[in-house]
Amino acid sequence: MSSEELADIPQPENLETLTCGSKRPRQRVCELLNQQNLAPNGPLIELESDTDSTNNQHKTGKNNKKRNKVSTKTDLNKIADQLVLIPNAKPPGQSWIWSYFEQYEPTEQYRRIVKCLVQVQRKNGVEPCSHFMGSDNSTGNFIVHLSTHRITEESHRRRMNIKNSRDRKFVGILIKDNRPISICNDEGFVEFIHELDPNYQIPSDKTIQQLIAESYNQIKVVLTKKFSKDVISCSITTDLWTARSRNGYIGVTLPPPSATRW
Repeated sequence: MSSEELADIPQPENLETLTCGSKRPRQRVCELLNQQNLAPNGPLIELESDTDSTNNQHKTGKNNKKRNKVSTKTDLNKIADQLVLIPNAKPPGQSWIWSYFEQYEPTEQYRRIVKCLVQVQRKNGVEPCSHFMGSDNSTGNFIVHLSTHRITEESHRRRMNIKNSRDRKFVGILIKDNRPISICNDEGFVEFIHELDPNYQIPSDKTIQQLIAESYNQIKVVLTKKFSKDVISCSITTDLWTARSRNGYIGVTLPPPSATRW
């Protein structure tokens, strides 16, 4: 190729003027090269048109908006005083996790909001975790949070078995030692329980009543069998007694002797 032909090739600084037309830069350069009888396979410089640049900026803007939308999730712990507790909320499903959380009214961002009730040891003593979390409707992040407290489904089952056993032992104290339910509020008793296990929660009055009723029915079956086999005649005296609960009085009436015959 002669020096004259090389001089006719448009230089990069002159290609800028080719972008103002209606044709794309690459097509315009090819036409110019064809006019100079140059090989079509020669090296070409393709310039980005204003349209391509605008489209790329538009796509980048959309991606930035998506990232900003994800990053603008509200930290529920910073607005805890604005959240509304759902009192006595029933578990929304069969999952094992709900005994560890309180439920709150949903917001625009979260369909489900909870606060962790797991007892943790802190400088001021044992306190609830009180960490707020939200989700679209899943429980995955709630389960992950419980794992930070070393609580899993398997450990939960073991805890519940131990809890049920201890609750029955506590009710045994009330029955065998003829103690009132109000012992739950005795300062010394509560301190003793927390010293043994800070995470143990004394059963509610409703649970205590249910366990007392279960114990009564179990002992009744045992005594009925015993009297029917080993006793020819007997004299039974019963009395009424009233136990003070944490929220008032609960009257417990034993059946009169005539109600049961042996």
